[in-house]
Amino acid sequence: MYQSNSNAYVAYKAQSALGTAASGSGASIFRIAGGNGIKASKAAVESGEIRRDGMRQRGRHGTQKLTADYDAELSLGSHDAFVEAIARDTWSSADLTKTEADFTSLTTGANSIILASGDPRTWYGIGDVIELLNYAGGNNQQNIRITGLSSTTITTAETLVVNASADTACSIVRRGKKLVPYAGGSLIKRYFTLEEYEVDIDQSKVAQDFVAGQLKLSMKPDGIIMAGLSGVGTGKIIGEATESSPYFTSPALGANAPFSVVDATIRLGSQDLVSLTTFDLTADITPNAPSVFGSGGIKYSPDVFTGQMGVSLNLGMLYQDLTIFQDFLDETVYTLHVLAVDNEAEPKDFFSIYMGNFTLGGADPSAFSNQGGGRTQTVQVPVALAGIDGAGAGHDAAIIKFQTSAA
Repeated sequence: MYQSNSNAYVAYKAQSALGTAASGSGASIFRIAGGNGIKASKAAVESGEIRRDGMRQRGRHGTQKLTADYDAELSLGSHDAFVEAIARDTWSSADLTKTEADFTSLTTGANSIILASGDPRTWYGIGDVIELLNYAGGNNQQNIRITGLSSTTITTAETLVVNASADTACSIVRRGKKLVPYAGGSLIKRYFTLEEYEVDIDQSKVAQDFVAGQLKLSMKPDGIIMAGLSGVGTGKIIGEATESSPYFTSPALGANAPFSVVDATIRLGSQDLVSLTTFDLTADITPNAPSVFGSGGIKYSPDVFTGQMGVSLNLGMLYQDLTIFQDFLDETVYTLHVLAVDNEAEPKDFFSIYMGNFTLGGADPSAFSNQGGGRTQTVQVPVALAGIDGAGAGHDAAIIKFQTSAA
């Protein structure tokens, strides 16, 4: 029996600690769309012996290394465990609700929610997604993106129904759960056990102490939102025989449809973009498993070490005017909000990414051509130009944050 290309699955489960492989039930299937998968490697150590017979002495194996990378489609809840690991913090509890007990009453302007009391900056952050419930002025049960906060006012990207009559029996809800790196005051390292079970040959590769290190979100017209994942392990991996495969017991398979690019909204600065041709965003904590020695029984790294988070962006769009070029010259600070939603009635399930402090690294138009079609420009934001949002009240102190309506 030989193994086919597709009759296989990838399963994962968080470990309780470094060096303690996860096992049994409670694992989940990672719904892949390609990628190199688990790759174990060893350094090839060359012998330096000088021989008069012109032959070469056989070298030896060095430290055992492990990497894994997968292409995957983004769907509701599909990447939550790995996003949490890359953020090195913990998802908040779901649904933060504020009522008239917190704000007395509220009214709405065209792009604002005005409170009679309370300070929304202590509840929410710019870039959060909220909804109104039971509000007499309308706008109920729809995703509303926060673009500004003051002591009395929530400014919104969405245009709201204007209502000057104060409502004293309604609620504001930050939908779902939210993840802000370092919000808890420490970096939480998470390790996973990965299994690649190949059904035709009924055998598994099982790698422990895997650290998720990079998430790459990418979009193109008429496509699915892709969210590639890669990371590094200490090098500990085994090949399970038929009688021991699959390794995990009945891993759970999600059923949510992938997010479509056509349903997503990308807001750059103060504008929802309507002319994107390409988009990618990469968050990377640069995991590294150093080579060491000292014990003949240990041929892999003792741990995986992560670095400072870096976030980079690349956007392709139709070339409309020189605004972005001038903002590049002026070092204008930008924000980005990506809202991926399911194709359903409001309030739609969603996955949200927000960045609050970056400048542009370039704005390059495409070459002139005698062919039909519009000229485009490529906008780059390198890691060096995206930093922590330190603007104060109402701003979450992070380079990037996440929110999802997934349970």
